[in-house]
Amino acid sequence: ALEVIEWWAKAEDAITEGSRMLDGKKGDGIQRLHEMLNEAKTLLASEKPREAFDYASVIPTQLEADGDAQERAIASLKEAKRQLSQADGLDTTELKTRLDNAEVAIEEGNASQAIGLADGVVRTIEKERAAMDDVLRALKQRKKLVERYQGRSDEEKWALALEEIDQAAQAKSWSHAGMLLEQMTSGLDKEGKASDDVLELYDFVMDEWRSLRNRCEAADISIDDEDRRECEQEIALAEDMLGVSRIEECLDHLSKADAAMERLRRRI
Repeated sequence: ALEVIEWWAKAEDAITEGSRMLDGKKGDGIQRLHEMLNEAKTLLASEKPREAFDYASVIPTQLEADGDAQERAIASLKEAKRQLSQADGLDTTELKTRLDNAEVAIEEGNASQAIGLADGVVRTIEKERAAMDDVLRALKQRKKLVERYQGRSDEEKWALALEEIDQAAQAKSWSHAGMLLEQMTSGLDKEGKASDDVLELYDFVMDEWRSLRNRCEAADISIDDEDRRECEQEIALAEDMLGVSRIEECLDHLSKADAAMERLRRRI
């Protein structure tokens, strides 16, 4: 009885104010508040005015928060539209559809959904623009890119990779083109490092062979000698393979040359 005396009027006032504030408003968030208001009315009818007040009194605060979210959604949509208007060179068809959906979400009171869609459009534009800049910069320096694989045994493979980048760029699929470019440059970097390493090994073997060859001459091991002839042949083949960046074959020939050199050392 004391609870009814103390809280009944407060609960009624809170329910009345909540009803007034929700009148005419729509949206998923508003629907949730209508459900809270109905629950407050049910609690009051069950002579639980304090619980009814707790439910109804939340509605103004929640409405204020929803209003702030709605304003943020409108601001996000405005920024996304601004970015989209400056997205020259990008395929904006799907982005425009997402912004249309964001506008519908705002009209329906789904502020969080609208913010997610609009902000997602901005992030996509930034990502696509960055990828476009990288790809166009690389294609402008195509000659330098081609020089990195020209003359290699797998030149055709890299030429096809560059053609795929071209096709993706023409289709304005900049993120995809950027991914292909990254794969190509990373692959060339990796193989370039491997070529540098095997070149260093080749130079070392050559230095060893120059010294050993002089000792062979002094020991009357002529060019007709089987071990010496094999060593000369394997080094020549290694040089040929190195010239076309066939790393594994080059290493195999260097290994055979080293074995022939070791046989010559033992004989000397």
